[in-house]
Amino acid sequence: MYKLDGICTVIDAKHIIQHLDEEKPEGVENESVEQVAFADRILLNKVDLVPNVEELDAIEAKLKGINSQAPIFRCQQSQVDPKNLINLRAFDLDRVLQMDPGFLDVDAEHEHDASVSSVSSKFMGELSITKLNTWIGDQVMAKGTDLFRYKGVLAVKGYEQKFVFQGVHMIFNGSFSDMTWKADEPRESRFVFIGRNLDKEGLMAGLMDCKVPDVLRFTEGTEVRVWLNSDGGPQTCSAEKEEGEWKKVKILKLWDSGDPYCVELEVPDAEGKKKKWVREDTDEFVRALE
Repeated sequence: MYKLDGICTVIDAKHIIQHLDEEKPEGVENESVEQVAFADRILLNKVDLVPNVEELDAIEAKLKGINSQAPIFRCQQSQVDPKNLINLRAFDLDRVLQMDPGFLDVDAEHEHDASVSSVSSKFMGELSITKLNTWIGDQVMAKGTDLFRYKGVLAVKGYEQKFVFQGVHMIFNGSFSDMTWKADEPRESRFVFIGRNLDKEGLMAGLMDCKVPDVLRFTEGTEVRVWLNSDGGPQTCSAEKEEGEWKKVKILKLWDSGDPYCVELEVPDAEGKKKKWVREDTDEFVRALE
């Protein structure tokens, strides 16, 4: 026989107030307030992002104003002594019914905010690290306030490690993990975004644009021309071509450090370097010799 021992709610200390105070249309429930109200234990997480003790005290006071019965544990990365989370015997149906008389009514209507949704996907194929970083940065800068939570595990071309990213609003972290792709493991990427007014088609299209081609146009040892900016570096984006020139190079390696081509100049640049990396396999960056 099973029973509900208790409800533990994890709170993002950095962003919780804006969600609790968010104005909803008449009749629409504020899910954040409800989750706090129904909690038997509250984990006030990510307190390292709120270094001001007075601000943390104010957040706790706000939470206690909604739910005065649930103990609050301040923590980082949700690290709490397990004894505070299990064998609680804390769930009180009478208390829940006082807050929500329709709790046991399976036919009761609860109107939720339709603007909040999620987008998730998994697909085969590998991504360009350059395009990926640009795409994620654009999403965070343009839509960060509407991105409640996002995370993913991605396969990046040229790297054996799995790329893991996660974030909440404008706070983002992404890096290559210690996990590596096994020799017989399919290179599959997966991600999920949760937020308000998400452009599902746009998110999918943007990520698909980061996929690398199955076959590059040129092979190792081929001599080609590469556009170099006046400072000697390859352009970072085809739309940002600056003053520079086309130079003859030889392709040394494919997919080195996540870029399609690692090439060698005939003559060292001003810094004495001969190696360069080509960002994309397009005519904006690299062309066949005439």
